Order: sequence, then structure tokens, then C-alpha cells
Amino acid sequence: MKKILYQIATVLQILLIITAYLIQTLSMKKMGVMRFIVYMNHTWNNLYPIDKFQHITITILAILTVIILIIFFKINKNGTVLDKVALRMVVLLTIITMVSVIFTLGFSTADYRSYYFISFILAMVTLIQDIKISVYLRKLAH
Repeated sequence: MKKILYQIATVLQILLIITAYLIQTLSMKKMGVMRFIVYMNHTWNNLYPIDKFQHITITILAILTVIILIIFFKINKNGTVLDKVALRMVVLLTIITMVSVIFTLGFSTADYRSYYFISFILAMVTLIQDIKISVYLRKLAH
């Protein structure tokens, strides 16, 4: 059952990344998509404190990643890696978190019209990876 949920989570991550790519591509090629995205950007800017949300999200994702890294290193106290899968998952988590943080801090709606959508999708992918590695490390610790 857990293996099926893990595979579903991985497929969901891949679908979210494909969705982000498609939204960005269509926002550059299709006028209707571009108008919708520009409208949503203005609506969200007027309704919500987007900058605060972004900083809170980045902080939460970074803290979760640091906690998972600490747990991973506590499990591997003597310096030897007990589980290669856990190591790959932790490295992937670190890369995904870095990409999400760099994209969110380094770009804006002036650079990418679909910036808010992509930032949200990257945060979701990072959160799913956090959950996957947390479950795996918990299983590994017991």
C-alpha cells in the first residue's frame, strides 16, 4: 500500500512539473491563456499579500528540508550511508528545495507571466517530496 502511495506521489510530482511547463509555454503562445494569467496576477496582487506568502512558504520549506536533513544524518550517525534510496531522496529533496527557493526569490511576474503558478507548483512538488522522504525515514528509523 505504501509503495502504491509513493508511486502516486511521484506521478503527481511529475504531472505538476509538466503542468508548470505547459502553463508557461501556453502563456507565451496563446493570447487567451496570457490574458487569464495576467488577470489572475493582478487579482492576486490586489487581494493577497503575495510577498509575505512567498517568504512564509520559502521559510517553511527550508525549515522542513533542514529538519529532514538533521533526521537523515542522525539515522546515519557513524557517517556511513545505510540506505542508498534515502540518500538519493535527500539529495533530490535538497535540489528541489533549492530550485524552488531560487526561482521564487530570483524571478518575478516581469520575468515569467506564470510566475505565481510556477512558484506554487514548485512549492507543492517540494512539499510532496518532504512528505515522501519523511515517511521513508520514519520507516527506516524503526
